[in-house]
Amino acid sequence: MNAADAMTHEGQATRMHVYHAEFDATLDEVSRVCAELQALAQARGPIDWAAQIDLGLTEALSNVVRHGYGPERSGRMSLHCEEQDEHWLITLKDRGDPIPKDLLDQADGSVFDFDPDDVQSIPEGGMGLSLIRNCFDQLDYQATPDGNTLALSTRIGQSAA
Repeated sequence: MNAADAMTHEGQATRMHVYHAEFDATLDEVSRVCAELQALAQARGPIDWAAQIDLGLTEALSNVVRHGYGPERSGRMSLHCEEQDEHWLITLKDRGDPIPKDLLDQADGSVFDFDPDDVQSIPEGGMGLSLIRNCFDQLDYQATPDGNTLALSTRIGQSAA
């Protein structure tokens, strides 16, 4: 980051560009982008915080590849990360199928309430959105005719609850 990356407006916080990528919606590209952002996070904060960002982003981006575009469609995604007020603000954009509202509403973390000793009680799927929510302090999602935007926020160096 350099001084040209920072924007300061009177009365507003300083925002610094951390990372930006536009890439094909493939699992190989997801892996590359997540590794690059995780390396930047490790340079900025503790390793457990960087690992949490990597886990949440890997889940979010791979969900777009698998469910937003699916095996029959190709597409592109973008990821932008900026730092503001000791937070990282990560914005993901794609033009795949939107996340169904009922799945977003159900992503409250209750999917993790199971007995790990009872194999039958462990869900086979449906954990991804709850996992993403648990990896970040805030998650905002918007689907429009122009595409989908997932905005994630995390306080630098602190693992989400």
